[in-house]
Amino acid sequence: MLDRLRPLLTVVAVLGAAALCASPAAAAPDPLPPAAADLVSFGISPAGPERPDDRPFLRVTAPPGAVVYEHAALLNQDDTAVQLQVYGGDVVMADGGGLAVRARDDASTDAGAWIAVPGASTVDVAPQTADAGFGYTVVPFTVSIPANAEPGDHVGALVASLESVGQGAENAPSIELEQRVAARVYIRVDGPLDPGLEVADVSATWHAGSLVGAGEVTVDYTLRNTGNVRLAVEPEVAVGGAFGLLRERVDGDRVDELLPGGEVRSSTTVPGVWPLVLETVTVDATAVAPAAGEDPGVGTVSGAVRVWAVPWLVLALLVLVALGLVVRRVRRVRRGATPTAGPEVEAPRLQAVR
Repeated sequence: MLDRLRPLLTVVAVLGAAALCASPAAAAPDPLPPAAADLVSFGISPAGPERPDDRPFLRVTAPPGAVVYEHAALLNQDDTAVQLQVYGGDVVMADGGGLAVRARDDASTDAGAWIAVPGASTVDVAPQTADAGFGYTVVPFTVSIPANAEPGDHVGALVASLESVGQGAENAPSIELEQRVAARVYIRVDGPLDPGLEVADVSATWHAGSLVGAGEVTVDYTLRNTGNVRLAVEPEVAVGGAFGLLRERVDGDRVDELLPGGEVRSSTTVPGVWPLVLETVTVDATAVAPAAGEDPGVGTVSGAVRVWAVPWLVLALLVLVALGLVVRRVRRVRRGATPTAGPEVEAPRLQAVR
């Protein structure tokens, strides 16, 4: 069983990468020596009452006011025993996309506050051995959903943390290092589901290529989850002239998980755009099923903006042609207004009358 779970440990380490952090107590002027920079290999995964199991995520569906009992396994791939601190934390949107777990000093206000580990918060985990494989300890925990919890999706995490102190270079302060891994806990509170997605704050900038060729348009936009259901989002950005003339499309960066109330600011560059004076930029965002979730049923939403893409060389040539025509016309008018000399008329002669 444990041999089959070795790949799972790798998966869990990847899932917890957003929670891994190093917190120096003071900046060291020189790099740490190799012994102080060594990290302990440990992880966390879903488990049954006695041993780790094959679930990729921890999932809970329950009504407000319910208390759910679950288990997680702390895994040790090091040759020495480790002592880990275990606690719950909110999972939030990280800057630039992705998910992160709140730092321990930041109070959890949502699903992280619902997760509790009974008994001591510090757990000893045996080392790995050649015969048994990696060491593990199963930790029971509870998810207590408040009676006034909002319906829909909430995401917390069970965090395993290891603190260690390393000595820096000579005359340098010691370094306090915290390694963290986390197992996500997806919680759906029973009640009406109202999925929603919005494309907002679309802006675009034209970058000319050569004087006579195509350029590119950089498009910035915000994807915002306006509902109470988790989403994954696949954006597509298009740029074209009037009536879709010479329209170019590219895929934007996929958002693997967009939490309710969360938003991600993205930027996509569309190459091969011909300057057609005024271009229409459209961002189409399609909501799809996230990890451990289902299709939210939102479909595709859009946002649009216009951007000037002026072909300056062509415009300059047109201006020169127009000036030439104006000068030619003025000259014609002037020639037509110049008076011409008529035939000379002899003055009449007067005769005296006798």
